[in-house]
Amino acid sequence: MSLSFICERTFQVNGLTLTAKEWGSPGYTPVIALHGWLDNAASFDVMLPFMSDMHVIALDCAGHGGSSFRSADSGYNIWQDIAEVLAVADQLGWDRFALLGHSRGAIIASLIAGTFPDRITHAALIDGYLPGLADANGSAKQMAKSVYENKRFGASAPSFFADYDRAVQARVNGFIPLKEGAASVLAERGVRQHEKGFYWHTDQRLKAASQIKLTRDHMKDFYTSVTAPVILIQAEDSGFTPDALQHETFSWLVNFRLLKMPGSHHLHMEEQAQQVADEVQRFILPA
Repeated sequence: MSLSFICERTFQVNGLTLTAKEWGSPGYTPVIALHGWLDNAASFDVMLPFMSDMHVIALDCAGHGGSSFRSADSGYNIWQDIAEVLAVADQLGWDRFALLGHSRGAIIASLIAGTFPDRITHAALIDGYLPGLADANGSAKQMAKSVYENKRFGASAPSFFADYDRAVQARVNGFIPLKEGAASVLAERGVRQHEKGFYWHTDQRLKAASQIKLTRDHMKDFYTSVTAPVILIQAEDSGFTPDALQHETFSWLVNFRLLKMPGSHHLHMEEQAQQVADEVQRFILPA
């Protein structure tokens, strides 16, 4: 039976309210789905109906969708999501579960799989790449940049648009271009109305630099700790080009498959949605 949307869920985690979309049926294979940067839980709305026999919690990560923004003394370093995702799994009573991640969510999923290898059964990554790695010698400058940008973006307002359609078009023509249909799906969950106009409800501090960037040695330790099988579905027209270091990281994973597929960075929301869903289905639940 194909997955159907069940209901909206909320989870209280470390003072934050994390919202989510629940799909499928309790008792089936548990999966937590993590969206990309500035997206939201609706990122998986197009592909999930092509899948079956799973119980999926698609989270709005902190600062996105309906979830709380982090406090003023916090930020959005990618490792901060690890504990929040595990807390959601604990509240669901899931000792072991699979991860489905797109872009930033794929990076977070791989970090979780390395941090808690005994809890992750599979990690399906959609067009996810390593974060920009750094030399430890640049840590002081990185911290200074983060402090400056968090202050600047923390004090800035979102962009307001005269009408809903213009807000959608802003994502269509954004830094990572989207087809209009995909942008509209995200907008249904992400666009809010204010007296000043329509805007995308994400914490502006998500645009700020991380406090510390992970080094090659950091990432190697995470990746060599992963024991779950991993698949990376790589979009051929992603806009992100893997470099030599990206390719090296694949060799650190003990059970890894790379699958290249035509499509853009958001291929799981566009023409290739069913193909992506079919590959993820076979990966998590092989016949």
